[in-house]
Amino acid sequence: MTTRPLTTHRMTTRPPTATDTSAGTILHLRVHRAGFETYRELFTVLGDTTPVVQALPPDSALLDLAGATRYFGLAPEQLADRLQTRLAARYGLASTGGIGPNRMLATLAADAATPGTVHVLPADRAESERFLRGRPLRALPGIGPALERQLARYGIETVGDLADLPLATVQRVVGASTGRLLHERAHGTDRRTVAPAGPPAGITSTHRFDRDVLDPAEIRRALLSAATDLGTRLRTAGQIARGVELQVTYADRSTTTRSRTLGEPTAHTPALQRVLYELLSALALQRARVRAVTVRVGELAAAARGAEQLTFDRLIENARTLEPVIDRAGLRFGTGAVHPAALVEPRRPRARRA
Repeated sequence: MTTRPLTTHRMTTRPPTATDTSAGTILHLRVHRAGFETYRELFTVLGDTTPVVQALPPDSALLDLAGATRYFGLAPEQLADRLQTRLAARYGLASTGGIGPNRMLATLAADAATPGTVHVLPADRAESERFLRGRPLRALPGIGPALERQLARYGIETVGDLADLPLATVQRVVGASTGRLLHERAHGTDRRTVAPAGPPAGITSTHRFDRDVLDPAEIRRALLSAATDLGTRLRTAGQIARGVELQVTYADRSTTTRSRTLGEPTAHTPALQRVLYELLSALALQRARVRAVTVRVGELAAAARGAEQLTFDRLIENARTLEPVIDRAGLRFGTGAVHPAALVEPRRPRARRA
């Protein structure tokens, strides 16, 4: 396999060394086109470099390289280069990274990096503030659309505008605690640490087509099959899920991933089916040739902890009533013993004899 050489961007001209304390040690690594199962496997590779790894699903991770630089005798960007090379060699995956003195700056550095490279920010506070000044307010964690509009009414549109204001002025606009937090972050301070955590538990169902598929009806049948499979497995395990992710793999092996957090955790097949159909419709695939669909349910919890909202919809309530019966039939006679009629393969008409 031929891999593109790593290009490292630095905001300082001094060559890095293993004892160079001017460079940050937090790495935000973003992996491109990784499936759900592959994403989980990546943490074995990442954990070989540092035990302080925090998953950021569906495609990123934070790594604290402070201990690894001393252990391996390598600079943070050299460790990032080695990680990117291993991911490319083992999984054929390209990745992009950012290195900074804290979580926020590492993430913003990754956003500024070109694909396949690592953008490195030094730990110098003045350099960090210069990097931040021209960025939009939305770049700072904690600023969403509503808060961005509120600040814009006062003429505050960039991180530099926010950093130039006295703390008391910011607090008057957005409140004491939020104002102090935003003031710190506008000056490059982020007190959050990298909390070791692997990818969240989930259940996955994948359907690979025998051929590349164009027919939306065939794709929906595959999603119905996945919803039926996942609903059964959740109920059998006594669990409910709040998160649903859909990944579509195309003929050129590229992928698109969409996710949704449910208002009410569920293990009901019709609810999962409805969300998957909505995610598929939002993709507007039209003439895209689809090779596989993968569905993952996450944010799992014990079913006993969930509350079920009555719908007053007879069809939905009937389906919920039937589900325990279908599950018991599956346990006795095998998975899929009872399934939706839409999943029955149509019989081909017999050729008539002349």
